[in-house]
Amino acid sequence: MFCKPDKPLGGKLGVMAEVAQSVSHTPVVPNYTHAGFRRFSLSTNAKVALRWVLFLYLGLVLCPIRSLAPTGKIVDNTWFFALNYAAAHHLVIGQDIAWTWGPLFYLLIPFDIGDNLARGLAFQAALWVLVVVVLWDLFFRGGFRLRNLAVFSVLIGLSTLDYHQIWYPGNLLLYPALMLLVLFRLRGGIVRYVTALAIMGLMSLLQIFDMLVAVGLIAGLIVDFFLRDRQTARLNVVLAVTVPAAVAIVCCRFALGSFQAVAGYVEWSLELTRGYSVAMSTSGPRVELVAAIEGIILLVATLLLVMLRDREESRFFSLVLGGPILMNLKHGFVRQDTPHIIAFFCFLAMALALVTLAIPLNQRFTSVGTAVVLLLFAILWQDHAASNDLGGAIASVTGLGTPSRVWDASRFEHLRRSLNAEGRGNYAGDTRIEPEIKLIVGDEPVAFLSNVYSNALMDRLSLVLFPVLQRYSAYTPYLDQLDATWIHDKGPRFLIFDGLAIDGQHPWTESPATWTEVFRWYNTRMLGKHNLLLERRAGPRFLQFQRIAHRTIHFDEDLTMPISPDPVFWTMKCPLSSTGQLRALVARVPAVMMDMNGKDGRTQSFRVIVPVLEAPSLGNYLPSSLAEFAEIFGEREHRDFSVAKLKFRSLGKSAYRKDCEVEFLRALP
Repeated sequence: MFCKPDKPLGGKLGVMAEVAQSVSHTPVVPNYTHAGFRRFSLSTNAKVALRWVLFLYLGLVLCPIRSLAPTGKIVDNTWFFALNYAAAHHLVIGQDIAWTWGPLFYLLIPFDIGDNLARGLAFQAALWVLVVVVLWDLFFRGGFRLRNLAVFSVLIGLSTLDYHQIWYPGNLLLYPALMLLVLFRLRGGIVRYVTALAIMGLMSLLQIFDMLVAVGLIAGLIVDFFLRDRQTARLNVVLAVTVPAAVAIVCCRFALGSFQAVAGYVEWSLELTRGYSVAMSTSGPRVELVAAIEGIILLVATLLLVMLRDREESRFFSLVLGGPILMNLKHGFVRQDTPHIIAFFCFLAMALALVTLAIPLNQRFTSVGTAVVLLLFAILWQDHAASNDLGGAIASVTGLGTPSRVWDASRFEHLRRSLNAEGRGNYAGDTRIEPEIKLIVGDEPVAFLSNVYSNALMDRLSLVLFPVLQRYSAYTPYLDQLDATWIHDKGPRFLIFDGLAIDGQHPWTESPATWTEVFRWYNTRMLGKHNLLLERRAGPRFLQFQRIAHRTIHFDEDLTMPISPDPVFWTMKCPLSSTGQLRALVARVPAVMMDMNGKDGRTQSFRVIVPVLEAPSLGNYLPSSLAEFAEIFGEREHRDFSVAKLKFRSLGKSAYRKDCEVEFLRALP
């Protein structure tokens, strides 16, 4: 399948040489150093055996075989479930739903819904075959020294923690694409090059972020081509531009059904990406950022070791990996939590692994330098990637769980029963929907305003999905309005809400346009122990808004609510400053907090997403508990709670313009 190396091995023993020597029974000759010390080399048979061990090890740890059951213990499990549910019910990303993961990603996290489990396991098996073929080319046709492959294998093993973590599974297509790209650069072979480019095009089917990483890889590759030789680079540059683009467009067209859906998928995904730095930013220990910088310094050190032999190869790795490293650094530290920190260090491990293939480890200085880099990175990885779940990290790095997963997948019906039992165990007791609510809903269509709702599968509800699969991700005015329009046009008879929000946000101001439309069209039907059931009205509660006041305020200034027996709404427009726009582009924007002072003297603090506050939010009767939501959606005119004033504060208020425009609105019947 792949071309033979077209670059001389320069005195290195390739795999074929090792095999030839083993056949001819060449004896092991002791090697004497210049200092007179005696040093023995491994026999050729031992080298071949170790090469096979490393090859089989990587085939084990890079095995993608997995399946999932619904659980409420991890919020991300809900969008895993939602993607599977959408695929089983023929909902199209870019047309019916919006998410940053692509139309085929559900095949990497299959639930037992429809034919998803069987399709997912078949897709994973095909992906595993691709990875094994690329590893075969690397180990047995690439002509790399055994010691390079050993260091490479250790680092790739460390990088797999990202792919196997239960919070945020990575994209395994990056591995074969990058391996083939490095093989092409170091050993040649046009088939390797075209295959790598085609795999990069396929990444668009799995995740929009990895597609952006692929764009960064290709941009660096093109620059490297022109710096090497502009005349001979033309064909390679044309292939770099056309092959991934053509594969992405054609495959997305077939997966999504129309070019309109493809355009919607790209547009909605970029909208989700655009608002991420403001809406999802969370800070963490500064030592983690320091550790990330130290890891990047270690990568620079390996590039310097490569430079000792070949400056052009060092430049290639710098250009190709530089952009993706910075993108992963931002992605990991905008939302500085465990899954994203793990993702960064795992990508860094993959980058280090690729660079070590080009280090001349037959020299003492580079061998010692590489050993030091490996040791220091292993310490960083242990402290900042594996410390949260050391047992799971060891299982991932060693591949101990792979045989059992493959064995379970081979017994398909047993696997289905096992997943069903696991789901029932995960949703036992109070975590299920109240029986009284299920009795009312029956077979009627129902949607969830809750961020966790994979229990709908266990409760056999007639679920319908919001366009944005989880409410907390409708964090731009565009996405919030997308859900609000859906409520107006297609809202189901029933909605279920558990009263919770992520990151200490206020549930209503998390997606105000959506909630205002819900308030327009829904009444309280039942308040359960854990959930509120809303039922669609025969007609809207109100038709339009009338402006009753306008104010200009600054951060740390009180926003006093007008006194009124009727609900008063408010909007706030406070755009990012030039500093804030720069921070959103390269880093994160600090959170903004809202202090809500009630007329009873209570003060509650919530995080708010400033851009979405352009849509109306309830003011004097802004509910903050499940009981208050039930009361505000009820028919009673008298309410037992009210809000006197709001106040906004942030450590990063310089990220926003000084003046914020506030309007107060009255709902007209």
